[in-house]
Amino acid sequence: MNLKSKFPPKLQKYANFGIFPKLIFLPFALGFIALILLLRPFVVIKFFKVNPWRIGHLLQEVEIVRLNALEASKNKKHHIIYYFPERRVANAFIVQMWKRVLPTISGSWGWLVYTLSLKVPSIKLTCEPSITDQRELWSTYTTNFQFSDLEIEQGEKFLTSINSSNYSYVCLIVRDSSYLETIRKDKSFAYHDFRDADVRSYLQAAERLTNLGYTVIRMGQIVGEPLRSDNPNIIDYATNGMRSEFLDIYLGAFCKFCISTGTGWDVIPTIFRRRIMYSNFLPIFAPSAVSLPMTIYPKSLYDSKTKLVLSLSEIIEHDIASVQTASGYQEAGVEIRDLSSEELVEAVTEMAQRVEGTFVETPEQKEMQAKLKRILSTHPKLQPSPNYYPIRAQFASCFLSRYPNFLD
Repeated sequence: MNLKSKFPPKLQKYANFGIFPKLIFLPFALGFIALILLLRPFVVIKFFKVNPWRIGHLLQEVEIVRLNALEASKNKKHHIIYYFPERRVANAFIVQMWKRVLPTISGSWGWLVYTLSLKVPSIKLTCEPSITDQRELWSTYTTNFQFSDLEIEQGEKFLTSINSSNYSYVCLIVRDSSYLETIRKDKSFAYHDFRDADVRSYLQAAERLTNLGYTVIRMGQIVGEPLRSDNPNIIDYATNGMRSEFLDIYLGAFCKFCISTGTGWDVIPTIFRRRIMYSNFLPIFAPSAVSLPMTIYPKSLYDSKTKLVLSLSEIIEHDIASVQTASGYQEAGVEIRDLSSEELVEAVTEMAQRVEGTFVETPEQKEMQAKLKRILSTHPKLQPSPNYYPIRAQFASCFLSRYPNFLD
């Protein structure tokens, strides 16, 4: 029997919005919030609203909240309850994995409890989202994600099918505008286009990695251009029909390392503590990136009039070190140039050597790395106070050698 049909017509529209379940749950939700407040002298319980429709937020924000709670529990027990709204999710398998290991609420009950938690006066029962690891927690704690035996078997079967059963594969993810244009047609994200790159410029780098013994798997859900190659060890997983939400996670979890341009998917290898290089990356100073132990090879910034590459000090003085919009660079009179194919080959070669433990940094490169870290750690235009955003990333040594005036 359809109970809703028994209501008067004026009430049926409210049933569509779940009003009646919420009214039924209301006394229990009030009691639940009251219990949390009564327990507060002994244990801190808070709520966090998950943003599920972009994969970077779905992963990195939740992980930062989880790690901060673990760290806070050293002094007083902290527990977070994660509210998953019922809306489009970037990857349902991620949600499934989170729900295995985290206390979660959803549906009418979740909405009601979370909404009530916002109404409690003077006591903050919710966590603010963050994507920046200011306390080096990413390196202190391990991931709590676990694959089942059946999932491991499924993943290994796929790797065997592409002749990479020894896990010697590299994930490549190159940002373009296609994903956001497709899933959010109601909103323009063109201001992010400065972060895009042409996947075709990575072909020589991919070839180089295969010569070093790796299989290269190009990742992506909705992409603008295929990565065409006759090399059987370069796999355009994003366009060849192999892709699944499970494999998106599995491949990122077990890759030897990842080459990215800095986009949402690369949080997967990051959260599984895989090594990662950001290539063609901007902005130069992004706290969420520089606070993680990664390697960065940024895009080059040029003065639009002189056509000369800008040094780090000029970038900072132009107030564009952390700019997140294309218009911000244009208004500053700055031209953005992507890495050449040759630079990308140098970048991935260095990254492979770093991962394999064979990379040898020259004394000059070590000195440049130390100077760069000192500037990024202390410059008042970048840091509210010294090391407010701890610098754990390093810039590619081949970038520093190619652009020796960058630190002038």
